Amino acid sequence: MAKHEPSLYKTLARIVFLTAGVVVLLWFMRQIETVLLASVLSLILAVALSAPVGWLEARGMARGVAIAISALAVLAIAGVAGWLVVPRLAAEIPTMIEQVPELVNNLSQQIAAVTGNNPEIQRQLSRIVDWSFGIVEGLWRYTDRVFALLLLGIFTIALVLYMVTNMRTMLRWYIRSMPEHLREPATRAFARGSQTVIGWIIASVFLGGIKAVAAFIFLMLMGVPGAIVWAAIAFLGAFVPRVGFYIMTIPPVLVALSVDALTALWTLLFYTAFAEFLGNFVAPRIFSQTMHINAVFILFMTLAMGYAFGVIGVLIATPIAGFVKTYYDEFYLARQPDDPDLNRRVEAMMQRHVAE
Repeated sequence: MAKHEPSLYKTLARIVFLTAGVVVLLWFMRQIETVLLASVLSLILAVALSAPVGWLEARGMARGVAIAISALAVLAIAGVAGWLVVPRLAAEIPTMIEQVPELVNNLSQQIAAVTGNNPEIQRQLSRIVDWSFGIVEGLWRYTDRVFALLLLGIFTIALVLYMVTNMRTMLRWYIRSMPEHLREPATRAFARGSQTVIGWIIASVFLGGIKAVAAFIFLMLMGVPGAIVWAAIAFLGAFVPRVGFYIMTIPPVLVALSVDALTALWTLLFYTAFAEFLGNFVAPRIFSQTMHINAVFILFMTLAMGYAFGVIGVLIATPIAGFVKTYYDEFYLARQPDDPDLNRRVEAMMQRHVAE
């Protein structure tokens, strides 16, 4: 009996130390959550930037030159977009902030007219309005975080360039970390995941452009203040499938309500109808062609990542969903035998038929 005590002691000690190590690791990862998410975002952007770099490299161009040309092209596109939009945003946002008290007052009058001067309804709606506009004003005042965001942005850009420059080294490390029998599916999974990232960017930019132009034209025609601001926000909302556009609907509807109730109603109907049309008919077709992924799974990942990690989690949810699907396909589904009765089983479940 005494002979086995040291072995039991060592086993218990290993369990305790392993558990403590896992706890410390999870605690540390929680502390550097923002840095980890920025690193994941950098990897996604590096994969996307590797597409034009690889295309140029395949045509005989040196990788360093290809990276420089691709980076300059991205900066040029961003610069042109900024030149077209940023000056108007810079002019519109301070004006809107100054108009917040007047907008809130007009909105309160519209609420009173709609609710028939019901004190309790007015009180609750006024709280919602004050909270909504308070967020806008609060975000405008959070200048103390600009420096931290600037540093995080510089870190992300530097990491993206480093990853693109050393992509082959990173991929060699990735392949070597896999057991021999898993290296081929790991190669296919990463390649397919990279395709989903590129497809996500293409689809998001295309849909974002449609949403931004449509929102700008509609809000301009309706006379809603800050049309260019809400159009830019609508473009960003396209990077969060389904959920993003609905969230971006709230500010312009509130501003439209400060004009009059009918304008707000038309704005709400436009945003809802347009979101449903794109979400049900246009977006699924585009995402299926560019990402080959189910829209329900994207929505689930968006909600889950947003709940767990906030804004950055929402932003990276779709490409993460693409990688999760490709690895699931390669490491699990590809190993399952084909089921000749698959369609019959599906129809049985659809018809709620229980086999004897």
